[in-house]
This record gives sequence, structure tokens and C-alpha cells, in this order.
Amino acid sequence: MVLIGIGGYGGAYVREVLKAPADSGVKLVGVVDPQPQRCTKLDELKRRHVPVFDSFEEFYRCGSADLAVIASPIHCHRPQTLLALANGAAALCEKPVAGTIQDARAMFDAAQAAGRPLAIGYQWSYSDAIQSLKRDILAGELGRPVRLRTLACWPRPLSYYTRNNWAGRLRSDDGAWVLDGPANNATAHFLHNMFYVLGPTRTTSATPATVQAELYRAKPIENYDTAAIRCRTSDDVEIVYFTTHSTADGRGPVFCYEFDKAVVTYDHDGDKQIVAEFHDGARRIYGDPAEGHMNKFRQAVAAARGQGEVDCPIEAGMPQTLCVNGAQESMPQIAPLPADVIRTTDSQGDPLVWVDGLGDVLEACYDRGALPSELGDVAWARPGRAVDLRGYEFFPSAER
Repeated sequence: MVLIGIGGYGGAYVREVLKAPADSGVKLVGVVDPQPQRCTKLDELKRRHVPVFDSFEEFYRCGSADLAVIASPIHCHRPQTLLALANGAAALCEKPVAGTIQDARAMFDAAQAAGRPLAIGYQWSYSDAIQSLKRDILAGELGRPVRLRTLACWPRPLSYYTRNNWAGRLRSDDGAWVLDGPANNATAHFLHNMFYVLGPTRTTSATPATVQAELYRAKPIENYDTAAIRCRTSDDVEIVYFTTHSTADGRGPVFCYEFDKAVVTYDHDGDKQIVAEFHDGARRIYGDPAEGHMNKFRQAVAAARGQGEVDCPIEAGMPQTLCVNGAQESMPQIAPLPADVIRTTDSQGDPLVWVDGLGDVLEACYDRGALPSELGDVAWARPGRAVDLRGYEFFPSAER
């Protein structure tokens, strides 16, 4: 296998491979990173004589691999996945699939043409907890889905945005769409999960049909740091999602999935268990979706060997991309939050910019299933337009 990206989250894959037993059948034949010094295990990789390459193209000039694990920036996912597939490799691409739906479609088409598996690294999808929940939903055990809600407040200091040249950006330096924001990066898992559990099969997700979003910015970045999104799936199930990097304190993820026979809840700040409370008084515990976070890697290895399919192939991850593209179309001009509610707390030289009262607003939104502009008492809130995603194939649609 070859690993693209060994700093940041890619380091988790490095650690997984390094701790694998000698007889695992997985050999790391190269790593790709223009700044390999960011990897804390670089010395160990060198001791094991793992070649380090500046680019994926350079790797392929020197060798090949059966599996490419891609843990690179969002705008690199499409070209690197296409290169891996063109060279006969299976691929595990980290989330999100890509910046735009046209990039995601190109990746899907390339995987189909190559006849090689292409997994997306939404780790919750590979967990026993989510798989058990999804099986019960597919079997009709919980009844008809009515509304799914999720809240994730994950504060990020300014260093989060200065750690690379694409965080918080709309486009990369070379003009590729990134659309980096919490809904398309740090908390993308939890938006994807709502589509995933509603998918008509084990390896597919529900498709968003319409979306309306409110996108706000408190930090000095191009894109949003706070999002409130409502969409309806093609089966007319309501999905509402609230996320931010601009609260003073962390919260979640927490979710409430409402069905006509049961309510399914999860609270990362509580017991970390997915629990279904049935209307007849029964209770079912599915477990912690964060357990087995490297199941995705093990499944990708098996799929590369022709031993089964992955739980989250690219087609399962694409609805999240479609939803995020629609959200950006819903509010193409990010709404700046007023200066009088923005606060800055300095923590050892790393400022945290946060919004006074934002946590309470998003909690109220989550509780009521309402967007901030619908609460009626949030002075800075303003609605985005409704966007029809049926037949949507290109972001931004105005450039189609």
C-alpha cells in the first residue's frame, strides 16, 4: 500500500500500519507528503526503509501499490484518487469525498471504469453500532423515519486556520474548489451519518432533494465557521444539522433521530451510546459509534484483495457533498456575524474567536428543529434561499 498524507489525520494510518504484525500481509511501499517532517513517526518510517515521495506522481514513477490510502487536503482527493485508480489500485479516500459534486462524480465514474473498490473514510459508517442501527432501520424495526437532528459545536482556535494554506478557504491557491468548513471537514461525519442510516441498502445513503442553509462567519476566513442546514431527502424525510467552530465551549456531537415507532439518541458528552427508546417502552442499545475507528482501513485492505465490499463506498459518501454544495448555493455570500457579539480569548498565544450566546442559539435550534432565522429572537440571523437539488450536477450551478 501507499499512503498519501502522513501529517495530520494521515498519522493515524501511519500508526496503524506500524503496529501491524509482520504477518499481516500489509506492506507500506511508500508515503507521499511534501512536508513529511510534520509526521511524528517519520524517523520510524525511515528506520523501516519506507520511501518518502514529494508527490503521488513521483511515487508512480518508481513503483506501484495495490491500495492507495488518501489522507490529503480536500481539493487533492479527485486528482489523487483518479491517479490511483488509473494505476490499478483500490483506494480509501478520507472524508469528505471532494469539494464539489462534479469532482465526486468523476471519482465514482473512474472507480466504475477501473473496476476497483473506492472507500470513503467516514469511520462511523464502519462501526458495529451504526451498522446495527442501519440494519434495524432497513428491517423496519423503528418504523418510518420522520426527522433526524444533529448538533456539533467544536471550537477551533486561529491556529486551526493557519496550519495549512486551505483551511477555511473556498478555493485552493490553484483555483480548485475546497469549500472547507465544519460541515465539509471536521464535523462532516455527522451530516453524512444522517443520510447514511437512511440509505435504501447497506452501502448506500439517502439523497437530499432540497436544502436551505444559513452560513455565518465570525473568524477571519473566506468561508463559514457556523452552519445551520435543513434538507429533505428524496423520500421526504427532514434532516436538520447545526455545527460551528465559534462557540466558547464544545458540545457534541449529539443527535436525535425520530421514527414513528422509536426515538434514537446519542450524546458524545454523555454515555456515548446510541440508544433507541421505543414507543411501546422497549429500549435497545447499539453501542458507541466511535469504537473500531480503523475498521475502514481493515475493510479497504480486504476489498483490495477481493475479499468483500466496504460499508461506505463512494456512492454512500456523495450525498453529503451534494448537501454541502446546495448549502453554499443557498447562501453564496457568507453572513458576517456582528462585531458586538464576537469575543476573543487568548490561550497561550493561540486566540480563540467565539460568539457570545451562539451555543445557546444552536441548542435552541437543535431542540426545536428550527434554523436561527426561524427562532424569532436572533438579531443577526438571516435565511438562505431554498435550493432544489434534484438533477443538480455542478457546483456552482451558475457556472454550468
